[in-house]
Amino acid sequence: MGEYTTKQINDSFKYLLASRALRSIAISFTTSALPLYLVFVLNQGLIGVGTAYFAIILFVAVTSSIFGMMGDRIGYGKTMIIAEVLPFLGLAGLSLSTFVANNAGLSLTLVIASAMLAGISTVGGMRGAFSAGQQALIANNWKDPKDRVYRLGRIFTVAAIGSILGSLLLAFEGILTNTLHTPSSTELYAATMAFRYLFAICALLMLVSMSSLFFLKEAPKKERKQSLFIKRESSPHMFRVMASQIFAGVGVGLALPILPAIVAKAYVLNAASASQFIGYMFGASYIIIALSSFYTSKLIYEKKVHTLRVSSLVRSMQGIVMVFIAIVISMGMAMPYGTAFGLLILGILYSIYAMFIGVGAPLRSAINIGGIRSQDYGTASAVMGMSMQIPQTSVGLSGFLSEVLPSFLGFPIAIGGIFMSVSGVIYWKLLNRSEVLKKIT
Repeated sequence: MGEYTTKQINDSFKYLLASRALRSIAISFTTSALPLYLVFVLNQGLIGVGTAYFAIILFVAVTSSIFGMMGDRIGYGKTMIIAEVLPFLGLAGLSLSTFVANNAGLSLTLVIASAMLAGISTVGGMRGAFSAGQQALIANNWKDPKDRVYRLGRIFTVAAIGSILGSLLLAFEGILTNTLHTPSSTELYAATMAFRYLFAICALLMLVSMSSLFFLKEAPKKERKQSLFIKRESSPHMFRVMASQIFAGVGVGLALPILPAIVAKAYVLNAASASQFIGYMFGASYIIIALSSFYTSKLIYEKKVHTLRVSSLVRSMQGIVMVFIAIVISMGMAMPYGTAFGLLILGILYSIYAMFIGVGAPLRSAINIGGIRSQDYGTASAVMGMSMQIPQTSVGLSGFLSEVLPSFLGFPIAIGGIFMSVSGVIYWKLLNRSEVLKKIT
């Protein structure tokens, strides 16, 4: 992308922030809405939803790896632009799928293919904050580890704000469904039309997000990519991170991708009610993520927090909270004081879980890239990402366990929480002795 001054590179950061905000609106809506779309419009059971997500997550992991390795060779900014084309096409495809929703086979095929392109995976996280090449570009543009954490914190903050709006879009989808549901139209028709309009809006937001990246400036790399895969100096750190993320990925796959569908089934919610509750619950969680991410990145920048210790602890705490969420979901309609009370407790627990996400995400991003040689940023980021994404194909097992154990719908979520907690311990044990991390922890 040419030679740029430090000021030009720093000034262009605002375009990355704008892109992440718009991307997060689109992606957060779609990741939350897709399980409900599969259940209420395409009439899929939890096994069907889990199977669809298995294919989607596997595809996303492979393409992310390809784009990551591409970034080391053609530039991270260019890779981000190329990678952004796919979500635009995918979201457009999801909108078009509503026109053939009455053809179960055709519509399901189109939805899965579109969701693959859109990069849909795990609900409720910070998926919109990331895209292929981004983490590597930040590491390449800003060499000071504290500066990286600070900028990652700002990205997580604006992405969380965008995700709040995306969640409110899902709540609005429920309101729109109720509005379109008249005596002359069925609830299925109303829900289908609501999803059609909002998927189309998200496609347009993704198009603008991609356009913003053309104004992003990239610093020249000091080291050319010389190794075919990754240099020996980067390998030990990368494999330590991967070992912990395998456990985390299994846990996330079991607990999160089809969470909206499980909640809807546990509390016997219709399409409109499920969309509104999930939308408001995730919206509240993103507010908490935004605040905790911003505050944490500021503390790290001021060197007031031990990065590795805190990031390991909060990941383990995420898992513990997820076990409690599983218990509340499994109680379902039997929850004392009725469904409303159960949903309130669920929302509070998920907000606590979100706080731990907001604290840990910018810390782990900086730690994970901290021990990698500059010429390996893209490839290592992609491979470490795959170690988190491929294990998330455990979502297929999640759908199966939920269906075969209807009296304990939260069973796969509880198992996922245990895996998350273990991953936090492993993260600390493996990286605590890493010499390359002393400069940032």
